[in-house]
Amino acid sequence: MNKHVVMALLILSAISALFAQGIQDSYHAEMRGDYPNALAAVEQLAAGDPDELFYTMRIAWLQYLSGDYHTARTTYAKALNKLDHLDAHLGILNCQLALGEWSAALGNSTQLIARYPGNPMLLGKAAYAAFMKKDHALAAQYYGDILALYPWDLDSRAYYVNNLYLSGKIAEARHEYTTLKKYAPQSQMVIDYQGILDK
Repeated sequence: MNKHVVMALLILSAISALFAQGIQDSYHAEMRGDYPNALAAVEQLAAGDPDELFYTMRIAWLQYLSGDYHTARTTYAKALNKLDHLDAHLGILNCQLALGEWSAALGNSTQLIARYPGNPMLLGKAAYAAFMKKDHALAAQYYGDILALYPWDLDSRAYYVNNLYLSGKIAEARHEYTTLKKYAPQSQMVIDYQGILDK
């Protein structure tokens, strides 16, 4: 084999090993909860390949984990400009929720549910935003939509019970509470509503 070809292959192999090490360093730091070093490792990779969408998404995720929600939202928006995909939309939505922007999060999740109907993550985020806005009837509707898809999602059933009760739908809340109590008697919602919905 030509000496120059061998040298080129060795250089490419070394570069690939460096990039692999860099991303592994980022993952290891994240597992330790060392978000600054996890972020620094992937930012170094991104500097060498600024158009790589994966690095942009990873940077946004680590900014989110670091509690820098405003910056993370901006980085997720940059990722969205590179490619319109659900992960970036979810990242922006998570930042809105973390910042307490309940109306914006509800509006955003409602639009996304129209594009991705039946997505349980979007339904759950919409339900949470509605709950935080104290629109318990709407929150109950979203939790009901989740249960139509996943009837044994007992966490969603617990939130469904709570929002039905808070929206004044006592008979429905009692019916759902009975199911929840049967399959998840240890649920905090069962404990909280024992003296109320057992009557």
